Amino acid sequence: MPLITLTTDFGLKDPDLALLKSRLISTFPKANMIDITHNLTPFETEEAIYVVQNSLSSFPAGTFHFIGLDSETNPVKKPVLSILNNQYFLSNDVALIETAFARFAPQHYALPFKTIDRFLTPHMLAAKKILNGEKPENIGQKISKIAPISLSKPMIKTDPASGQISLIVPKVIYNDHYGNAIFNLKKEDFENWQNNRSFNIKIGHHEITEIVRNYYNSSNNTDHFLADGQIFARFNDFGYFEIFMFRSNHKTGGANTLLGLNKNKTVLINFN
Repeated sequence: MPLITLTTDFGLKDPDLALLKSRLISTFPKANMIDITHNLTPFETEEAIYVVQNSLSSFPAGTFHFIGLDSETNPVKKPVLSILNNQYFLSNDVALIETAFARFAPQHYALPFKTIDRFLTPHMLAAKKILNGEKPENIGQKISKIAPISLSKPMIKTDPASGQISLIVPKVIYNDHYGNAIFNLKKEDFENWQNNRSFNIKIGHHEITEIVRNYYNSSNNTDHFLADGQIFARFNDFGYFEIFMFRSNHKTGGANTLLGLNKNKTVLINFN
Protein backbone atom coordinates (compact mmCIF):
# COMPACT_ATOMS: atom_id res chain seq x y z
CA MET A 1 0.00 0.00 0.00
CA PRO A 2 1.94 3.07 -1.21
CA LEU A 3 2.11 6.33 0.68
CA ILE A 4 1.70 9.42 -1.52
CA THR A 5 2.21 13.08 -0.57
CA LEU A 6 0.96 16.04 -2.59
CA THR A 7 2.63 19.45 -2.67
CA THR A 8 1.26 21.87 -5.25
CA ASP A 9 0.43 25.44 -6.17
CA PHE A 10 -3.09 24.39 -7.26
CA GLY A 11 -4.88 26.14 -4.39
CA LEU A 12 -8.25 24.98 -3.08
CA LYS A 13 -10.62 27.01 -5.26
CA ASP A 14 -10.21 25.40 -8.66
CA PRO A 15 -11.07 21.86 -9.86
CA ASP A 16 -7.45 20.99 -10.73
CA LEU A 17 -6.70 19.42 -7.35
CA ALA A 18 -9.82 17.26 -7.45
CA LEU A 19 -8.90 16.11 -10.95
CA LEU A 20 -5.38 15.22 -9.81
CA LYS A 21 -6.64 13.28 -6.80
CA SER A 22 -9.25 11.40 -8.81
CA ARG A 23 -6.60 10.28 -11.26
CA LEU A 24 -4.25 9.24 -8.45
CA ILE A 25 -7.00 7.26 -6.76
CA SER A 26 -7.84 5.54 -10.04
CA THR A 27 -4.16 4.69 -10.64
CA PHE A 28 -3.33 3.76 -7.03
CA PRO A 29 -6.63 2.64 -5.44
CA LYS A 30 -4.96 1.32 -2.28
CA ALA A 31 -2.70 4.33 -1.68
CA ASN A 32 -2.77 6.58 1.36
CA MET A 33 -2.57 10.24 0.35
CA ILE A 34 -1.29 13.09 2.52
CA ASP A 35 -1.71 16.73 1.56
CA ILE A 36 1.40 18.74 2.43
CA THR A 37 0.18 22.03 0.98
CA HIS A 38 -1.64 23.29 -2.09
CA ASN A 39 -0.97 26.95 -1.38
CA LEU A 40 2.55 27.35 -2.73
CA THR A 41 2.89 30.72 -4.43
CA PRO A 42 2.83 29.89 -8.15
CA PHE A 43 6.26 29.78 -9.79
CA GLU A 44 8.06 30.87 -6.58
CA THR A 45 10.91 28.36 -6.55
CA GLU A 46 12.68 29.57 -3.40
CA GLU A 47 9.47 29.32 -1.39
CA ALA A 48 8.86 25.83 -2.77
CA ILE A 49 12.39 24.77 -1.79
CA TYR A 50 11.79 25.99 1.77
CA VAL A 51 8.55 24.00 2.07
CA VAL A 52 9.76 20.85 0.32
CA GLN A 53 13.12 20.75 2.08
CA ASN A 54 11.61 21.06 5.53
CA SER A 55 8.59 18.78 5.17
CA LEU A 56 9.38 15.77 3.01
CA SER A 57 12.75 14.21 3.81
CA SER A 58 11.68 12.28 6.93
CA PHE A 59 8.82 10.28 5.45
CA PRO A 60 9.11 6.47 5.44
CA ALA A 61 11.15 4.69 2.79
CA GLY A 62 9.14 4.01 -0.34
CA THR A 63 7.02 7.18 -0.12
CA PHE A 64 6.09 8.85 -3.41
CA HIS A 65 6.15 12.65 -3.31
CA PHE A 66 4.25 14.38 -6.13
CA ILE A 67 5.32 18.02 -6.43
CA GLY A 68 3.08 20.13 -8.63
CA LEU A 69 4.86 23.45 -9.09
CA ASP A 70 4.83 24.64 -12.70
CA SER A 71 3.53 21.15 -13.29
CA GLU A 72 2.19 21.26 -16.84
CA THR A 73 4.44 19.20 -19.11
CA ASN A 74 6.70 21.48 -21.11
CA PRO A 75 10.04 21.24 -22.95
CA VAL A 76 11.82 23.59 -20.52
CA LYS A 77 11.02 21.90 -17.22
CA LYS A 78 10.67 18.24 -18.05
CA PRO A 79 9.23 15.45 -15.90
CA VAL A 80 11.79 13.90 -13.59
CA LEU A 81 12.01 11.10 -11.06
CA SER A 82 14.40 11.81 -8.18
CA ILE A 83 15.43 9.21 -5.63
CA LEU A 84 16.90 10.10 -2.25
CA ASN A 85 16.74 8.73 1.27
CA ASN A 86 14.93 5.69 -0.21
CA GLN A 87 12.03 7.91 -1.30
CA TYR A 88 10.72 8.91 -4.72
CA PHE A 89 10.21 12.53 -5.73
CA LEU A 90 8.23 13.25 -8.90
CA SER A 91 8.34 16.79 -10.25
CA ASN A 92 9.02 18.99 -13.25
CA ASP A 93 12.04 20.71 -11.69
CA VAL A 94 15.17 18.65 -11.18
CA ALA A 95 17.10 21.72 -9.97
CA LEU A 96 14.53 22.32 -7.21
CA ILE A 97 14.99 18.79 -5.84
CA GLU A 98 18.77 18.91 -6.25
CA THR A 99 18.97 22.21 -4.36
CA ALA A 100 16.56 21.24 -1.59
CA PHE A 101 18.18 17.86 -0.89
CA ALA A 102 21.80 18.24 -1.94
CA ARG A 103 22.97 16.65 1.33
CA PHE A 104 21.32 13.37 0.29
CA ALA A 105 23.05 13.25 -3.11
CA PRO A 106 19.84 12.45 -5.01
CA GLN A 107 19.76 10.49 -8.26
CA HIS A 108 17.66 11.93 -11.06
CA TYR A 109 16.01 10.30 -14.08
CA ALA A 110 14.41 12.20 -16.96
CA LEU A 111 11.04 10.66 -17.75
CA PRO A 112 9.62 10.19 -21.25
CA PHE A 113 6.65 12.44 -21.95
CA LYS A 114 4.32 13.83 -24.59
CA THR A 115 3.53 17.51 -24.92
CA ILE A 116 -0.17 16.66 -24.67
CA ASP A 117 0.27 14.94 -21.28
CA ARG A 118 -1.91 16.31 -18.50
CA PHE A 119 -0.65 17.35 -15.07
CA LEU A 120 1.77 14.75 -13.64
CA THR A 121 0.77 12.01 -16.10
CA PRO A 122 4.38 10.87 -16.78
CA HIS A 123 5.03 10.87 -13.04
CA MET A 124 2.07 8.60 -12.32
CA LEU A 125 3.22 6.17 -14.99
CA ALA A 126 6.72 6.14 -13.49
CA ALA A 127 5.38 5.53 -9.96
CA LYS A 128 3.23 2.67 -11.21
CA LYS A 129 6.23 1.05 -12.91
CA ILE A 130 8.30 1.33 -9.73
CA LEU A 131 5.52 -0.34 -7.74
CA ASN A 132 5.54 -3.11 -10.35
CA GLY A 133 9.22 -3.72 -9.68
CA GLU A 134 10.87 -1.90 -12.60
CA LYS A 135 14.24 -0.30 -11.99
CA PRO A 136 14.59 3.51 -12.32
CA GLU A 137 17.24 3.18 -15.05
CA ASN A 138 14.70 1.29 -17.16
CA ILE A 139 12.04 3.93 -16.61
CA GLY A 140 13.99 7.09 -17.43
CA GLN A 141 17.36 8.38 -18.55
CA LYS A 142 19.79 9.20 -15.78
CA ILE A 143 20.73 12.87 -15.47
CA SER A 144 24.39 13.29 -14.60
CA LYS A 145 24.86 17.05 -14.25
CA ILE A 146 22.39 19.38 -12.54
CA ALA A 147 23.03 23.06 -11.94
CA PRO A 148 21.56 23.88 -8.51
CA ILE A 149 19.39 26.95 -8.03
CA SER A 150 21.22 29.94 -6.61
CA LEU A 151 19.31 30.84 -3.45
CA SER A 152 19.34 34.36 -2.07
CA LYS A 153 21.63 35.12 0.86
CA PRO A 154 21.57 37.97 3.37
CA MET A 155 23.54 41.07 2.49
CA ILE A 156 26.36 41.71 4.96
CA LYS A 157 28.67 44.61 5.79
CA THR A 158 32.11 44.23 7.35
CA ASP A 159 33.66 46.72 9.75
CA PRO A 160 37.04 47.60 8.19
CA ALA A 161 38.62 48.28 11.59
CA SER A 162 37.74 44.98 13.28
CA GLY A 163 37.18 42.79 10.23
CA GLN A 164 33.95 41.53 11.81
CA ILE A 165 30.48 41.56 10.30
CA SER A 166 28.78 44.73 11.50
CA LEU A 167 25.46 44.52 9.63
CA ILE A 168 23.21 41.77 8.27
CA VAL A 169 20.32 42.54 5.93
CA PRO A 170 18.19 39.40 5.52
CA LYS A 171 15.08 39.31 3.35
CA VAL A 172 11.73 37.55 3.74
CA ILE A 173 11.46 34.37 1.70
CA TYR A 174 8.22 33.02 3.16
CA ASN A 175 5.16 34.09 5.14
CA ASP A 176 3.57 31.26 7.09
CA HIS A 177 -0.09 30.63 7.93
CA TYR A 178 0.06 33.07 10.86
CA GLY A 179 1.69 35.85 8.86
CA ASN A 180 5.08 35.30 10.49
CA ALA A 181 8.03 36.39 8.35
CA ILE A 182 10.71 33.77 7.58
CA PHE A 183 14.05 35.14 6.37
CA ASN A 184 16.99 33.78 4.35
CA LEU A 185 19.21 33.81 7.43
CA LYS A 186 20.22 30.52 9.07
CA LYS A 187 20.98 30.18 12.77
CA GLU A 188 24.51 28.87 12.29
CA ASP A 189 25.44 31.84 10.09
CA PHE A 190 23.98 34.35 12.54
CA GLU A 191 25.82 32.85 15.50
CA ASN A 192 29.07 32.74 13.56
CA TRP A 193 28.75 36.39 12.52
CA GLN A 194 27.49 37.49 15.93
CA ASN A 195 30.56 36.21 17.75
CA ASN A 196 28.86 36.71 21.16
CA ARG A 197 28.20 40.43 20.56
CA SER A 198 24.99 42.24 21.45
CA PHE A 199 22.79 43.36 18.56
CA ASN A 200 19.63 45.21 17.61
CA ILE A 201 17.12 44.32 14.94
CA LYS A 202 15.44 47.28 13.26
CA ILE A 203 12.00 46.82 11.69
CA GLY A 204 10.85 50.25 10.59
CA HIS A 205 10.53 52.24 13.84
CA HIS A 206 10.48 49.04 15.94
CA GLU A 207 13.58 47.54 17.54
CA ILE A 208 14.33 44.10 18.98
CA THR A 209 17.44 43.41 21.07
CA GLU A 210 17.09 39.72 21.80
CA ILE A 211 16.06 36.41 20.24
CA VAL A 212 13.58 34.22 22.10
CA ARG A 213 13.48 30.43 22.09
CA ASN A 214 9.84 29.95 21.16
CA TYR A 215 6.49 31.72 20.83
CA TYR A 216 5.84 31.76 24.58
CA ASN A 217 9.34 32.56 25.81
CA SER A 218 9.52 36.15 27.04
CA SER A 219 13.24 35.95 27.77
CA ASN A 220 14.16 39.03 29.85
CA ASN A 221 10.57 39.89 30.82
CA THR A 222 10.71 39.14 34.54
CA ASP A 223 6.93 39.09 34.91
CA HIS A 224 6.58 36.83 31.85
CA PHE A 225 3.62 38.88 30.69
CA LEU A 226 2.94 38.64 26.98
CA ALA A 227 0.45 40.87 25.21
CA ASP A 228 -1.12 40.11 21.86
CA GLY A 229 0.78 41.90 19.12
CA GLN A 230 4.16 42.05 20.85
CA ILE A 231 7.03 41.69 18.37
CA PHE A 232 9.66 39.01 18.79
CA ALA A 233 12.42 37.29 16.84
CA ARG A 234 13.43 33.64 16.99
CA PHE A 235 14.99 30.87 14.91
CA ASN A 236 12.26 28.48 13.86
CA ASP A 237 12.29 24.69 14.05
CA PHE A 238 14.09 24.52 10.69
CA GLY A 239 16.85 26.95 11.71
CA TYR A 240 15.59 30.02 9.84
CA PHE A 241 15.36 33.53 11.31
CA GLU A 242 11.76 34.53 11.97
CA ILE A 243 9.96 37.66 13.16
CA PHE A 244 6.53 37.15 14.64
CA MET A 245 3.82 38.99 16.52
CA PHE A 246 2.52 37.16 19.58
CA ARG A 247 -0.79 35.38 18.88
CA SER A 248 -1.16 36.92 15.43
CA ASN A 249 -3.89 35.62 13.14
CA HIS A 250 -5.76 36.40 9.94
CA LYS A 251 -8.25 38.67 11.69
CA THR A 252 -5.89 40.81 13.75
CA GLY A 253 -3.01 40.71 11.27
CA GLY A 254 0.53 39.46 11.55
CA ALA A 255 4.11 40.50 10.81
CA ASN A 256 3.35 40.42 7.10
CA THR A 257 0.48 42.93 7.29
CA LEU A 258 1.08 45.00 10.43
CA LEU A 259 4.85 45.27 10.03
CA GLY A 260 4.91 45.14 6.22
CA LEU A 261 7.16 42.08 6.26
CA ASN A 262 5.93 40.49 3.06
CA LYS A 263 8.12 38.50 0.70
CA ASN A 264 11.41 40.20 -0.28
CA LYS A 265 11.15 42.86 2.46
CA THR A 266 14.25 43.29 4.62
CA VAL A 267 15.25 44.16 8.18
CA LEU A 268 18.54 45.42 9.62
CA ILE A 269 20.56 43.49 12.20
CA ASN A 270 23.32 45.66 13.67
CA PHE A 271 26.08 44.26 15.89
CA ASN A 272 27.34 46.52 18.67
